[in-house]
Amino acid sequence: MNVRRRDLIGLLGLALGPIFSAATLSLPIIFTASKAAAKSQNRPLEPGVATALINTLGNAAVAMLSDRTINQPEKIRRFRHLLNQSFALKGIARFALGRYWRRAAPPQRKRYLKLFEDYIVNSYAARFGNYSGEKFIVLRESIDARGWAVVTTRIQRRGGEPVDVIWHLRERLGAVRVVDVVVEGISMSLTQRSDFAAAVRMVAGDLDAFLDTLEAKVRNIKPAS
Repeated sequence: MNVRRRDLIGLLGLALGPIFSAATLSLPIIFTASKAAAKSQNRPLEPGVATALINTLGNAAVAMLSDRTINQPEKIRRFRHLLNQSFALKGIARFALGRYWRRAAPPQRKRYLKLFEDYIVNSYAARFGNYSGEKFIVLRESIDARGWAVVTTRIQRRGGEPVDVIWHLRERLGAVRVVDVVVEGISMSLTQRSDFAAAVRMVAGDLDAFLDTLEAKVRNIKPAS
């Protein structure tokens, strides 16, 4: 299946919506590595830990997204909560800004981190309403050379081709968190990094101007009804 860049957020919305929205049934959801693994940030994750995280969230989300009694503001609130617990959000944000993060002054960094979170929340929460009975299936797990877990899943869509979603997770300070999501070969982190680099170049490297542009995008994202 070929995925165009403009389709990435829509597909990620299908993937992230079921995962993040699981907060309805189990707040807070925090998966921890074993005590032995927590002693070393470089120790590989134990087999099955990452799969348990993704599988639990995915299964719970199906029930949540099928519940029409939960309004959109409440879904967004729970989405934001779980986003901060389950994703290495600050690390992803720093990676997305690339070399411009090192140039940013402390007030710019603080503003950017808040805007990045709002941008992700608004972008994907706006797709929650697209859920229409898709099935979330965990296919397999592996441990890569870095000791990070790679969990391969599939979104089975009604009347459409399945979408393969790969989750990269790592353990840090005893907590297991997602560090990247790859949809049909397209990385969320790499795509965001490319888009932000282009946006900064458009304003001749002016970080304040870039942040103003990002803030405007956050305000203009229309939530699902």
